[in-house]
Amino acid sequence: MAQPGGATLVARKMKKPRLTFKQEIQTIQNLPRLQRLIVALKVAGVLLVAIGLEGIVTGKYLLPIVFIPLGVFVSMLPIKVRVDRCLACAAPLAPNQAICPVCGAPQA
Repeated sequence: MAQPGGATLVARKMKKPRLTFKQEIQTIQNLPRLQRLIVALKVAGVLLVAIGLEGIVTGKYLLPIVFIPLGVFVSMLPIKVRVDRCLACAAPLAPNQAICPVCGAPQA
């Protein structure tokens, strides 16, 4: 966009602020029970795949046959629940609001 006097204006995209470890733990604690279950399932899916990979390394070939498909299935469940509260501080949010006005945490 050209400005008077020949100067140009460049729009820069801001990075999302990163959450600290404490903020992430508090975010998980503030989640409703259903969303906590979803987070636990995603972590469990990763662990199941890791068990399957361990079976490949150790030569126990029944483990990868069972655990890798199960882990991929659990990890890829398309579950998402929307809430009208901030995940970090539980402040109320407007519909489709991406950043909390109280604490500034991004809503993923």
